[in-house]
Amino acid sequence: MRWWVPFLLVLVMGGFVGYLFAVGDVARFFAALALSAIGLLLVALWYIFLTQLPWRRRLVYFGGLVLVVIGAGVGLAASTRWEGSLNGGAIPRLVWKWRPDLDARLERLEGSGGQATQPEAKAEFAQFLGPQRNGVLPSVSLDPDWSAHPPQELWRSEIGAGWSGFVVAEGRAITQEQRGKEELAACYDLVTGEPLWVHGNEARFEEAMGGDGPRATPTIHDGKVYVMGATGILDCLELSSGSPLWSRNIFEERKFGNVMYGKACSPLIVGELVVVTGGKEPGPTLLAYDRLTGEPAWTAGDDAASYASPILTTLGGREQIVSLNAKTATGHDPGTGGILWKWVWPGEKTMPKSALVQPVGKDRLFVSASYGMGTFLLQVAKKGDAFEVSKIWKKLQMKTKFSNVCIKDGYAYGLDEGRLACVEVATGTRKWRGTNYGYGQNLLAGDHLLVQAERGAVALVEATPDRFREVARLKALRHKTWNNPALAGEYLLVRNDREAVCFRVKLR
Repeated sequence: MRWWVPFLLVLVMGGFVGYLFAVGDVARFFAALALSAIGLLLVALWYIFLTQLPWRRRLVYFGGLVLVVIGAGVGLAASTRWEGSLNGGAIPRLVWKWRPDLDARLERLEGSGGQATQPEAKAEFAQFLGPQRNGVLPSVSLDPDWSAHPPQELWRSEIGAGWSGFVVAEGRAITQEQRGKEELAACYDLVTGEPLWVHGNEARFEEAMGGDGPRATPTIHDGKVYVMGATGILDCLELSSGSPLWSRNIFEERKFGNVMYGKACSPLIVGELVVVTGGKEPGPTLLAYDRLTGEPAWTAGDDAASYASPILTTLGGREQIVSLNAKTATGHDPGTGGILWKWVWPGEKTMPKSALVQPVGKDRLFVSASYGMGTFLLQVAKKGDAFEVSKIWKKLQMKTKFSNVCIKDGYAYGLDEGRLACVEVATGTRKWRGTNYGYGQNLLAGDHLLVQAERGAVALVEATPDRFREVARLKALRHKTWNNPALAGEYLLVRNDREAVCFRVKLR
């Protein structure tokens, strides 16, 4: 009978399943179910072929097993659909076909047209990742004792699908969401959560792995809101009312094709211009428009776009726009878009790149990605009238996938394939690797990291290279969360593709 075979199978599979259930991650839960099914299949094959059954009975049993497997597959395909991923590991999330889409459960969103409640203290978070687009809020220091001073929930609301974050100004919190056939820019009262205004375009981006809805975070500047939709619609709206001022459809105008996972570029304000990235075709990489009229100003670059947003920084004493593209990183003259320098990713790898380039000092850039591409520290040095780019180091640490790093006092903090890690910028040496928060997001507020975990919790972690230490945790959301958090003064805004919540946190 060879009883050792099923015994060994059960022992090995049981050990794997026990470990996966003990870890508790939802993706691993489904992986455990899959392993259990494989184990049962192997035991059935053992019984059919290794227990000295008559050959006729073996054939009958094996035929029955094949029919069961085929029936299970057909039944699964007929009754379920693929609705995004369980997590950033790209494990499919299967739901019943008769279950409505996430955003179909929501009523049409209507703005009240009222005035925003003005917060007692300054509350501003006007663009993606904060004032410098680097995820660092140096002027905000959080009280880390959430036991004595727990964050106060001000409001919680259902929200449409999408991975956009919030931006905040003048008591208004603005994000993007999908409701049915409309892609919306929605303005909520920061203090009460009341919808104040809504601007919609008839557009819907759908993608099986990443899910539906808009990806980019809006930008607020000088009383106006700049919004990039997942299908390439760039809108300029009045901050106070949501009234449209101008609109451009960059894909229709330029005959671009969309990138696989949808436009995720947050508009960048550069003087009197607003700058966004292009499409999946090689060039132009960047497009600049007059921020008041929407008239085209310049185009630049010959590479396809990535999912990262451009930044404005100074390298080698010269202000420039830096863009991480499909195969390259480039520096551009802000006035004309002219290319000042170009760095080609080794091997010209075209895997998705989402993390923003982070300036380090006067002439260095921290560039990170996942999918085996690694992390680089580049030096952009000015030689006469030209720039030269050289690699200082390359490491496989800090594989950021679709999150970003925060740099403080010479150390970079970020989610390395889901685990929070600290890397010394000068050498690329990893100092520590802490808890697995999944494919979430992070901000640096003073001496603490705000970590938005993929499963919805928000953790407060000391930003020190000496050790990993989580000092507090908040059960904020209940489902997969890929959206970036926003911290506007004492107001912490977090959301995912189902709900949004605002907390008041105590500041030092």
